[in-house]
Amino acid sequence: MTFARSGWFRILLLLLCGLLLPLLWPGLRANLWSTAGFSAAPHDHWAPALVALHVGSDLLVGLAYTVIAGLLAVTVFRNREHLPFDWVVLAFGLFIVACGLTHVMHVVVRVYPVYWLDAYVRALTAIVSVATAAALPPLIPRVEQALRASAALQRKEQELQRALRVNTTLLGIVQLAQEGRVPLQVAEAVLLTFRDALEVDWLGLAEQDGDVARVRAVWHSPRVAGELGHPAPLARGEGLIWQALDHQRPVYADHSPAHERAHPLYLAAGVSAAAFLPLGRANHAPLVLIAAKVGENRGWAPWEQQLFEAARLAVNVALERQGHLQELEAAALQDVLTGLGNRRAFELDLKAQVARAEPFGLMILDLDGLKLVNDALGHEAGDRLLQLFGRHLCAGMPPEDRCYRLGGDEFAVLLQALPGAEAGLYEQVRALTAGLRTQGFAQTDVSAGVAFFPAEASRAAALLRLADQRMYAMKAQHRQAAGAAPPETT
Repeated sequence: MTFARSGWFRILLLLLCGLLLPLLWPGLRANLWSTAGFSAAPHDHWAPALVALHVGSDLLVGLAYTVIAGLLAVTVFRNREHLPFDWVVLAFGLFIVACGLTHVMHVVVRVYPVYWLDAYVRALTAIVSVATAAALPPLIPRVEQALRASAALQRKEQELQRALRVNTTLLGIVQLAQEGRVPLQVAEAVLLTFRDALEVDWLGLAEQDGDVARVRAVWHSPRVAGELGHPAPLARGEGLIWQALDHQRPVYADHSPAHERAHPLYLAAGVSAAAFLPLGRANHAPLVLIAAKVGENRGWAPWEQQLFEAARLAVNVALERQGHLQELEAAALQDVLTGLGNRRAFELDLKAQVARAEPFGLMILDLDGLKLVNDALGHEAGDRLLQLFGRHLCAGMPPEDRCYRLGGDEFAVLLQALPGAEAGLYEQVRALTAGLRTQGFAQTDVSAGVAFFPAEASRAAALLRLADQRMYAMKAQHRQAAGAAPPETT
């Protein structure tokens, strides 16, 4: 921008007009400093305090106007590249200086009657005032536009800050959902993120238990009072929770007291808006996240509902993924044919049992005659024998004992029995053998070996080896007995 088009040039031009135009007034230039025909304002009959008040006030006003004008000039100079109407601000500053000079002239003419000079200063002030007043009307639309732009910019900044807060919240929710916590813990952690991201007063969690929804508060503000801090269970059909559970979709009550299914518990606590967000049912009891506001009805803004929906989707995806992983992990530890734990599950459980250093027993079993069944009746019959054996083995053991198929015809049981229980265990094995024979597998037999930790072995490998040795010893006894038995007659 050239100097001829700058605000400073306009102000200089205005100042020159203000200084020169009054000099064209008849007699002003010749009598500018003249005091002829005038006398100082008589103040002899004034009280000294009144004179001091007049003079002091005029001087202070003049000084203040000069300081204000100086500050405006400095502000315009520092922001000259960003201020679209800098010359008007400078003109206003010049107007203020001129007004200040008129107050100073009030003081001067009290002691030195230069009334022509006083008139000159007043004329200068008038010219600057008129020029400033004339410049303001065309400026009003630009000022309004600037104010609207500033307001829009402020709204945009608020939207960006809100979007940042929402995205940060969603990122935290995704990270929480992927930590592998149980669904209840995930739901509680997600609710606590809502506390910082939304203007809510109460956060709770509902878990379906048959025909009852058990609700508990996770967090509430001091504004919440009454029974909402410890809500009672809700029977099926009570309140909006069941609407979310039954239809598996979010429910938003912007005017909660006016809703036909609003529960008296929430009405008594002054809840004005509530949101109910059902989570998926993968591998856990149905859950509902609950958020509520109390006091004046603020409702749920669209961005708040979008945050709820995104959070619900993220948690559902994470919980479904967690459920699939658990299913895969369970499948990796399960024997497909019998449904018992497989060798990997057995090794992990045996290692964990030894690490606990608590007494337990180990029984290794071998199903004799499986090859004969496969050869004579086919592999389908052999599979049926294995399934039958596994089912009867689990049925004959206490619930706290864990059964495994290690592979082929070899099985294992981790026992809670202590040394001295061998006789009873072997009796169970004989009963198991008899049951198999009565169900069409007459050629089968079962060999078993039992060892106890830590009484007989203090390490997993040694315990397994000892149980194996005893199982093979029983297998040898069975073979000897079979060789000594008389041949069957027809």
